[in-house]
Amino acid sequence: MKIGIDFGTTNSAVAVVGADGVPTIVELAPGERVQRTVIHASLDGRVTFGNEAFRRYLEDDLTGRFLRSIKAFLPDDVPDTTLVGRRWSFPALVTAYLRFLITNTERVLGASVTSVVVGRPVHFHADPDKHELAVSRLDGAIRAAVDGRPYSMVLEPVAAAYRYEIGLDRERRVLVGDFGGGTSDFAVFRAGPGRGGDRLADVLATSGVAAAGDALDARFLDTFLLDAFGRGGRWRKHPTHEWEEWRNPILFQIQRLYTLPLLRTRELDEGLRRLEVRMEDPTPIRRLHRLVFDDLGYPMAWAIEATKRAFSTQDRPVFRFDEFHSKALDLEQTVDLATYAGGCVGLLTQYERAVDEVMAKAGPDGVDDVFLTGGTSQLPFVRKLFADRFGAHHLQGADAFTSVCEGLALAG
Repeated sequence: MKIGIDFGTTNSAVAVVGADGVPTIVELAPGERVQRTVIHASLDGRVTFGNEAFRRYLEDDLTGRFLRSIKAFLPDDVPDTTLVGRRWSFPALVTAYLRFLITNTERVLGASVTSVVVGRPVHFHADPDKHELAVSRLDGAIRAAVDGRPYSMVLEPVAAAYRYEIGLDRERRVLVGDFGGGTSDFAVFRAGPGRGGDRLADVLATSGVAAAGDALDARFLDTFLLDAFGRGGRWRKHPTHEWEEWRNPILFQIQRLYTLPLLRTRELDEGLRRLEVRMEDPTPIRRLHRLVFDDLGYPMAWAIEATKRAFSTQDRPVFRFDEFHSKALDLEQTVDLATYAGGCVGLLTQYERAVDEVMAKAGPDGVDDVFLTGGTSQLPFVRKLFADRFGAHHLQGADAFTSVCEGLALAG
């Protein structure tokens, strides 16, 4: 049994191809088409993965070690870590998560996995050396997880194109935009009925940006929330000094929510406690301390994600974050789609340049369809970028969270 694995920054999934040639998502638990890409080590010594890890984390009142967005760290130098008394290298964590997907697929389907196809982005990182490091690490983790079975890696936008090809009754040139949690990838692909075998010649061009859902979370924080964590606040270095605006790199560092555990140092803990009494309004600093030291990065990302989904149907949804469990610290505010789009201009410009690049590489013939997938592709201002350039009638879509996975099951 061959399977396709979409190992994502935020969510992961597994798919198989049935006897009818149609890919199907494997539910590793009833109703669970995707698994969160998270690992939890509980205080009682149990390590869990995926949605079960997320549930355990909540049930244990956000205690224990909780690791998220592990894919995002593939290009970085990551030190070994300790989980329930065992020392883990970073590649070993990736291997363990992939093995969790494979073994549970075998359990659910009652059959042995014989080969595996795993997706990867076009560019893990803008730095070519970091990109190559990430590819090498992922390859090594897959090799260890499959334990001698055949495996391959396929570019994620190409996999999405395989999925789009199902049901086509004529030749089409397709621009695929795959917007994940950590990367955004583009490919121009020649698709049509009856194609098979080696499809390398059908991939006309690829490009990518090492920024997607997590970067949009950061822009959301910067656009709407940083004032609640001290930006613009005033402080005094000494009681006899004049008030001045408080500025600190921590306000930029917290925007990468998945790296908050790396900020939890004794120095920062003591520094924020000293700062609190020097602030004109100490509430934002108390909130900042809680965000970092109460391990609230993932709940914050979850709340932002819910608001991003709301933008699909509302121009002015309400953002809520009640995880501080204090009326003085909890957040609730109306956020505006146009303002958010304005805060994301730099990121949208990167997308436009990547599309320019892939279209230039593909040649002068243009495209017949634009196939967008991934959660970020549902944001109205992201879709507008493609509608304005190619025409809204050319935009196509399927399940935003499983198209890549289904295509990976078809690949090879």
